[in-house]
Amino acid sequence: MGFLDSLGRFFSSAFGLAEGKTQRMTDKMVTSNADAIRSQFRKTKEDWSKDYQEMREAVAELIRIREMKAEEVKKISKESEELQQKMAGAIELYKKNPDERYKAAYTQLADKSEKNEQRVKELEAEITEQQQAIERYKVRLLELQTQIDSLNKEEAETVADIISSQKIKELNDRLSGLSVDSSSKNLEAIRNARQKSKAVAKLSTELTGAEKTDLDKELSLAGSRSKHLSAFEDAINANKTSIKNDPFAELPSSSNISYNKKDTVDIEISKLNSGNK
Repeated sequence: MGFLDSLGRFFSSAFGLAEGKTQRMTDKMVTSNADAIRSQFRKTKEDWSKDYQEMREAVAELIRIREMKAEEVKKISKESEELQQKMAGAIELYKKNPDERYKAAYTQLADKSEKNEQRVKELEAEITEQQQAIERYKVRLLELQTQIDSLNKEEAETVADIISSQKIKELNDRLSGLSVDSSSKNLEAIRNARQKSKAVAKLSTELTGAEKTDLDKELSLAGSRSKHLSAFEDAINANKTSIKNDPFAELPSSSNISYNKKDTVDIEISKLNSGNK
């Protein structure tokens, strides 16, 4: 009974530790990365495998003890058969010769047979109890083996669930402006530098284009003024000898006819041209 009690406590402790490890591992994994999760699963699998091996050895020892008791039952049963045969012989001999020796021998043989019978009953009860315990522990060993085998699948699913959940949270935080990781900050700095470079290049182009346009306009305007002034001076010099009177004297008085300045100049120039012909 002591061995069975100890074995039962061992199994309860082993399975309790396995469940406790799972809970503690889950709590830690919430803030862990993928490598840490895999490491924790690997450690748990190693621990469970060690527990499984120890439990197997304990059950194997229990089976060995049960087999020993079963062999003892066989041995005692065989001995009991021999005792019964001797007891029968003692009776037969006593009938033929009522010697007290045969009677004493019968008494001794009967007493031993009774003890053997009692021992067989005890052994059979122990064997039955141990067999039931073995079956229970075999079931629990199969359960633990299934848990160990399922750790690989559970590891992959746990990594996917926790990491994807973390990434989704980080993405949502980033989209909502609550957090920006270093990669995003670096990318943002590159984007800003790009926009700044484009702006500087655009400004340089605009300034260069504006300076060129202003210079072109200035040169064209200066050339136009120089051309027209030169032509005007040539015309004035060429007509100085032929024009004796003020050409504007023959124009009607502004009080009688209203001309604008441009019309007056155009008319006078036309008259001058006609006179030169």
